[in-house]
Parts: sequence; structure tokens; C-alpha cells
Amino acid sequence: MRRLRYLSCMVVITVALSLLMAVSISPLPAAAKSGSYTVKKGDSLWVIARRCGTSVAALKRANNLRSEMLKPGQVLRIPRPQKALRRTARAKTVARRAPLPARSGDDIHDLLAYARSLLGIRYRWAGESPTTGFDCSGFTKYVFGRFGVALPHSAAAQYSCGIPVARAELIPGDLLLFRTSGSGIDHAAIYCGDGRFIHASSCGGCVRVDALTEPYWSSHLVGARRLLELKR
Repeated sequence: MRRLRYLSCMVVITVALSLLMAVSISPLPAAAKSGSYTVKKGDSLWVIARRCGTSVAALKRANNLRSEMLKPGQVLRIPRPQKALRRTARAKTVARRAPLPARSGDDIHDLLAYARSLLGIRYRWAGESPTTGFDCSGFTKYVFGRFGVALPHSAAAQYSCGIPVARAELIPGDLLLFRTSGSGIDHAAIYCGDGRFIHASSCGGCVRVDALTEPYWSSHLVGARRLLELKR
């Protein structure tokens, strides 16, 4: 009798391991590769995290989830896999050592003028052009890209670009990085001078100018990066 129970347990364990292996090697859904995933019946955060190369904690942070309850049809934002983030960090470390592009004061003025020309463009998650709308890092990527500075489409990855700048040493054209929720950097903006910055705001729903002196923004600022070296 004991032997039969033992054999039954072994069968259950074997089946469970087979199911785990099937989850781990099942192909990544095409939609998840583009940054989103639509929940299907029977899905769980653990299963989705395994398939998409991320973690349950990362999924919950990316989607502001307070529980692990999911509904079929719910669309989840899929954070980039950790390996990809490490590769991006290494690449940006190399880029950080390179000399910064030198720009005159007029060039930086033009950059800010161009950024202001985009005021009112709607906010859209993952957007990076005036026609589709912008999210925060898509906006900074687009503006700096127009002036010869290539940035990744990720606020966290942009924090590894350029050189660090103290708050007291900010000049117009510096990149500002914020932590608005969770433990990671999740918002980017461009400093305009006089304590103001321009950004694509999910709360405001568009590209707008806000004051760095506002308690919320002042307390959530993590740091700044200089991407353009001002010519003397």
C-alpha cells in the first residue's frame, strides 16, 4: 500500500515538472515581444512572467498591480527582460565614457525651442513621435535625436547616458530623471532653466511644462545627466 502511494506521488511530481518545463520553454507571445500582452483564460502572473523573461514583481510594478488577480482580456505592459536591461546598461556605460557632443548656446536654445514646439502633443504609452504621441522617454529620445544625441526608449536606461550633474549645477538642456513609483527610475524630462522642465506627462495627458520647485517633482527627482557639452 505504501509502495502504491509512493508511486502515485512520483507520478504527480513528474507531471508537475513536465508542466513547469512546458511553461518555461513555450514560445514568447508575439504581442509580448512588442511590449504588451493580453491575458487569456487560465493565465497567471507567474506563467506570464516565465514566458516573457521577467518576474512577477516586475510585472506588478509595470502595471501598478496590488494583487495577482487577472481578468481575461486585460492588457499588461511587459517590462524588458532582465538580460536585455543588463546589455543596455553595459552599452550605455561604454557610451558614457565617450566625449559629449559639443553644442553652442544657440544650439541648446534651438533644442529647447523645438521641445516647446511639441507642447500639447498627447501622451501615449510607448509613443515616440508627434504623430502617435509621446511617453516621457519617447519624448526625450525624439527631441535629443533631432540634435544628434541617440537615446534608448527607457527612462531607466537614459539615466546611464551622458555625465551626472548635481541639482545645483543644472543648465538648460540637461536631462532630468525621476522616480515616481516603485524603486526604479520611470520618468524623464528636459530642464528648461529657471526651475522649469518640459516633459510628456501621463497625468496631464500631453507634453507640458512644470516647475521643479513643486514639492512632488522636487521630492521625486533622482538625478540629472548632461548629454550636450556647452562650448566655452
